[in-house]
Amino acid sequence: MLTANVTLDDFARGDALAAAAGWPHRIVFGLDAAAPPLGALQVQFARFEFVIAGTYTNVLCDRAARIIESELGPGDALVVPGNCWNQPLWDKDVEVLSLLFGATHLGVSLVRWSAGEQRFVSVEKRNCLIPGNGPLQHLVEAMASHRDDVGPTSLDARLLAQSILEYARRLIANPVPEEDRQSSAFFRAACLYIEENFDRLITRDTVAAHLRISPNYFSRVFREQGAMTFSDYLTQVRIGKAKFMLEKYDLPLSQIAQRCGFNDFNYFYKVFKKVVGRTPTEYRNSVQAGAAAKA
Repeated sequence: MLTANVTLDDFARGDALAAAAGWPHRIVFGLDAAAPPLGALQVQFARFEFVIAGTYTNVLCDRAARIIESELGPGDALVVPGNCWNQPLWDKDVEVLSLLFGATHLGVSLVRWSAGEQRFVSVEKRNCLIPGNGPLQHLVEAMASHRDDVGPTSLDARLLAQSILEYARRLIANPVPEEDRQSSAFFRAACLYIEENFDRLITRDTVAAHLRISPNYFSRVFREQGAMTFSDYLTQVRIGKAKFMLEKYDLPLSQIAQRCGFNDFNYFYKVFKKVVGRTPTEYRNSVQAGAAAKA
């Protein structure tokens, strides 16, 4: 029999899933080493599922691509990184809180399953905007890095789970105001436009015109949402792409500079050294030396 029957309002107030006594007790990962069976849940975004009461049985795969069954109890968590999968069996009474971390929104659902009735006896769902300047996506990525850990759940993973859950709780309890929702949407649209057009001649004014907002409002949104200026973000994207090309392709530096939106090679050279701490040539040599050492 289930001993809990909480609501999302309980969760938002902090009355459910208290991080006490080392909670979560155990973290299990859904992986993608084997093809998902028919009926498995697989989406491109990460999902976290926390068992509040009952027994949550899932078909999963391990790192060796073996299909296994895993039973999670109260206080346990299932972490499914993006594009990985799990298949709930719904063979026992269970109450589960699920978090789906989309590109811009957090989907939250709280379900209660009755094995005797073979149906969900209660379902609550909410959708929250994820602030563009928040830490949630970084926390989720950090949690995914523990997917290959062997043995008992590490303290680092438990602390990350607690932080993610607390952040989600605060988003539900304090939804982003409408003005901030609009600002966040503009910020994300601007970042996407920059990442798709970094190799072209783009300025603050051209991006603002693309979004159909004033340049001054655009600058304010970028500082508030991104904690940096437009020019700093553009430089960050361009240098990041340049580092990738230096690592992967044996192209002349002048071509890399041009393909990353730098029409002046000397300016590219100067900015790269300032941001990375090494010249493009030094960076490429260090990457090649590291690859040779591992061979």
